Amino acid sequence: MITTAAIAPTIRPGMGMQYTSEILDRKTGEMVSIDQGHWITMEELSEVFKIGRRQLATVLHQMNFLQIEGSGRNARNRIRDWVIAKGYGKRNKRKSDDMPFDVVSAEGVRWIAERWEAAKKAVEEKTSGPAKEAREALREFQKCRSGPMCGKQEIHWVADHFPHLTHDQMAQALSLSRQLVTRFMRIRSEQIANAKALRERHREPTRDTSRCVAQ
Repeated sequence: MITTAAIAPTIRPGMGMQYTSEILDRKTGEMVSIDQGHWITMEELSEVFKIGRRQLATVLHQMNFLQIEGSGRNARNRIRDWVIAKGYGKRNKRKSDDMPFDVVSAEGVRWIAERWEAAKKAVEEKTSGPAKEAREALREFQKCRSGPMCGKQEIHWVADHFPHLTHDQMAQALSLSRQLVTRFMRIRSEQIANAKALRERHREPTRDTSRCVAQ
């Protein structure tokens, strides 16, 4: 099990944001600032546990820490209401563009750390043999690349090299939602069909009019 002491050194100085809240001091009638400590983003949390963002989300879903909100392109992983009630996380929006994001408190990090190994093991046990094989093959392929692959590229690679996998198995292998896999696979099928139709049109024989003689 990852203990709080074990992960504490990986939380670098300066990581996260300082939060304060203001309450009314009824004795003086003045607002008093209360320090709520440092909170880290999901990206920083993935650095703490040395795991990718998608894999982190999968493990946090296993803990019932996250839930999917919205659908299609608007689907997002957000912390659950009970997490907020416990003081383990907050929901925020960027001031520049109102993009939603979540942060986790130090207490929330400790809560996750105490359950990390068990949840991660449960996720790995859910991954079937074929899905696990595809995941490991993709990881080996990615070692040879100069840059990371996006979700769409990973889906296409797995579809090309493991065409027998179901959408559920692909989602398990890539730590993506089944809905996202299905959407990109549908787009891929349409692109393949369009390319095939275009090739067939180019193969159609054209009438040779060079020998036609006007009557």
